[in-house]
Amino acid sequence: METSHLLIIDDEVQYSELTKEYLEMRGFHVVLKHDGVAGLEAFKTTFFDLCVLDVKMPRKDGFTLAQEIRLLNEHIPLIFLTGQSLKEDKIKGLMLGADDYLTKPFSLEELYLRIKAILKRVKVQEKTREVNVFRSGGTVFNVQLRELQVAGKNCKLTSIEAKLLKLLFENENAVLTRESAMKHIWGDEEYYREYSLNVYISKIRKFLKEDPSLEILNLHGEGYKLISKVHQ
Repeated sequence: METSHLLIIDDEVQYSELTKEYLEMRGFHVVLKHDGVAGLEAFKTTFFDLCVLDVKMPRKDGFTLAQEIRLLNEHIPLIFLTGQSLKEDKIKGLMLGADDYLTKPFSLEELYLRIKAILKRVKVQEKTREVNVFRSGGTVFNVQLRELQVAGKNCKLTSIEAKLLKLLFENENAVLTRESAMKHIWGDEEYYREYSLNVYISKIRKFLKEDPSLEILNLHGEGYKLISKVHQ
């Protein structure tokens, strides 16, 4: 079973380290940061399945951080942590799209169970719809909008670039044959297909070069392989 990746951002160093250790013992891969600025940088460069955000933090509070994360990925599940039980804070967190809210001090077992429940629900939702967003490392690709985000930078793809990148992601860490790629993109049109494919592969390589976790390999006589070091 694939390990879920969590990002925890909490300025209480000692307790958050215990939280990280506990969740790792329960099978998660956890990245821990102690302020909002460092947390946002981590989110820009790595793929996460869920974020746990402390509300009161130095440099950038959890609510501001949540808004910035939502601009990068509107679907990422969020859990807020707070030392306060103010109704206004809870309402604000929920309005920002929080999936859950825990008041400190909280049980590590309860946090684990809530994370597990949210991830289970998200996976069920993903299975019921066609995959239109691919995420890996610091890269997010929205197929429908033809938008590619790499290390926090956005670019708009052409129709053919988007079709080719979708095929690469659908065959991630597996071989995408040249014949299959050309047939999906150009159908039975023979004119310049092979030359054009090389050109578009080169373009996509340039788009992805800022993400060291992704690499497109040329397989002589076969085709291409999109290697994701995150999902290996």
